Amino acid sequence: MRYLILSLSFISIISIADDHAKETTFPGLVSTESFNLGNGMEMHVERRNSCNQDGTPKHFHPAAGTLVYVLDGKSQSKSSGEWKEYNKNEYWFERSDWVHGGEADTPSLPEGTCQQLLVIRVAEEGKEHTIFID
Repeated sequence: MRYLILSLSFISIISIADDHAKETTFPGLVSTESFNLGNGMEMHVERRNSCNQDGTPKHFHPAAGTLVYVLDGKSQSKSSGEWKEYNKNEYWFERSDWVHGGEADTPSLPEGTCQQLLVIRVAEEGKEHTIFID
């Protein structure tokens, strides 16, 4: 009986950890890689592909800033203070520690809208570069 309770507890912990991991990622994350820049800094590069996405989870980046480049499709950002749509070969900059994502006023993109994004940010080596907020 003791082993059954222990096993069920372990499975519950794994399930909770798995659910938490799913909540703390970006929709459509295809790849992510870090490059050591020296002097205690790293460059993080992410590629994301998604369709019919109306936003990202609420988060911020304790980094030197984030550059988001639209490889293909359409995306949108409120980094300038107002919602703006970005198309293929356009980009925007997100300042350090700017809390965004999960905004109630996120405009919906037309059905079938897809995006391929390249995201680049520089942060201190060994520190989280994206912090998700519940």
